[in-house]
Amino acid sequence: MKITLSDWIPVFALPALAILIGRPALPAWGLLFAVAFSIFYGFKRLTYRRAVVMGARPGMKSTIGYIFCWVGMDAAAFFDRRADVPKPSGAEWLLAFLKTALGLVLFFFIARLFYPQHALTAGYIGLAGFLLFSFFGTFHILSLYWRRRGVNAVPMMSSPLLTTSLSDFWSSRWNLAFRDIARVFVFRPVLRRWGVVYAVLAAFVFSGILHELLISLPADAWYGLPTLFFLIQAGGVFIEKSGAGVRYGINRGLRGRIFAAAFILVPLVLLFHPPSIENCMLPFMKALGAVR
Repeated sequence: MKITLSDWIPVFALPALAILIGRPALPAWGLLFAVAFSIFYGFKRLTYRRAVVMGARPGMKSTIGYIFCWVGMDAAAFFDRRADVPKPSGAEWLLAFLKTALGLVLFFFIARLFYPQHALTAGYIGLAGFLLFSFFGTFHILSLYWRRRGVNAVPMMSSPLLTTSLSDFWSSRWNLAFRDIARVFVFRPVLRRWGVVYAVLAAFVFSGILHELLISLPADAWYGLPTLFFLIQAGGVFIEKSGAGVRYGINRGLRGRIFAAAFILVPLVLLFHPPSIENCMLPFMKALGAVR
């Protein structure tokens, strides 16, 4: 038994349906969430099928938990009950709740201090708050819940501020759910056929395409810039891994952190571009009453 073409159909069909139905009927931020959930559940099903093909035999509760109550994409690890999963500490629980609370404060209280005089600034603060509340806070709490029950569910974000290099940031620190998808279904197949350079490039292009669907498409503006952002990241990884990069130490330590921060933060406006804030984030914040 192996993954077949039919297993891939939801990965493409669900986003297509979300765009076809949602674009004329939903506000831009609604379309963003519709596309995001369609991509998420398309890959959820695919990773579930892959785990089953590899020998996992999850029960009904585990299946429901993985598909509907967990954000990670490593189904094999989630279903492996042989793993020795350490119980999370009280300090980690406290940190997760603090991040969640700080995200809510940024989104609902700090952002409105800048609106409407500095609407774009308010939108970026709201975006930071939303990411902190969801990816760093709520999803961390979910990880703690599952690990408390003995399930190997690592946090989606793995202390990105502690990164030692650009490649460390993208491969081990940031959005590990997407990392797992890209590694299994893009990086490794391309690596086996064409080598590491094309594999790295393919993984970043794949990320760019998904972010086009999630950011540029709902905003209906600045198409291509999210992909350009990830191509810049690929270029940074190549520079970091080059002979000159190793000699100058930009692949480790303090220099590695500075190099990574520069390559991520300077072109970040290409990824979260102003039209996405104006057309998606600010209307979303208004719908929730965060700004008026």
